[in-house]
Amino acid sequence: MYDFGEVCPISKAASVLCERWTLQIIREMFLGATRFTEFQTYLPKLSPTLLNSRLRTLENEGIILKKKVPGKSGTEYHLTSMGKALQPLMTEFGKWGMTFAFESTEYNELNPASIVRDFAFALDIDQIPTGDSIIQFNISYDGDLIKKFILIRDGKAQSCSDNPGHDVDVYLTAELSTLYKIWFGELSVMNARESEKLKTIGSTHYLRNISKWLRTSQFAPYHRNYQAN
Repeated sequence: MYDFGEVCPISKAASVLCERWTLQIIREMFLGATRFTEFQTYLPKLSPTLLNSRLRTLENEGIILKKKVPGKSGTEYHLTSMGKALQPLMTEFGKWGMTFAFESTEYNELNPASIVRDFAFALDIDQIPTGDSIIQFNISYDGDLIKKFILIRDGKAQSCSDNPGHDVDVYLTAELSTLYKIWFGELSVMNARESEKLKTIGSTHYLRNISKWLRTSQFAPYHRNYQAN
């Protein structure tokens, strides 16, 4: 950690939190990441060596807890009460970033796994029929068609790389860049469907409320070109 040599709480916090990738690791933990492989999936540009170093620092500072889970191999990382106390800071940081520092998404910044995970995290399950549901994303990216899934079970949504064996209730097909525009509020779900940038196939019970359950980023309203769903 860098020592600013100041008797200042901002400098003390910055010495812990402002090293490369630290805030992104904490962000992923607020989004549910607990395993080393999950951090690698959602932060593909972060090297395993540096990830190990940052996790070790956060553990030493008391922000996260590393522990073995009975019946499972490997370890998991969890936010401590000190780590959870960072949530308001992360929220305000995101609002500021969207308002003042966010221009547009660059092609090399896009991540199919992350965008589906983000939609799963924000999903309004109350607007979806009860029971197990499967939403399949057909994502065009870099010349490939990538399939990702959201499984809704027992009132919770989780992203999956493979269909866990259920009939698909909704198919969503789009370019990866289009999904990011929807997520960040640059393009509403309604306008995306009308322009056929987002193609939807599925039961009427799901599609008639799609603008309600396919929610956007909490920071989307702060985008300068925000389109409400």
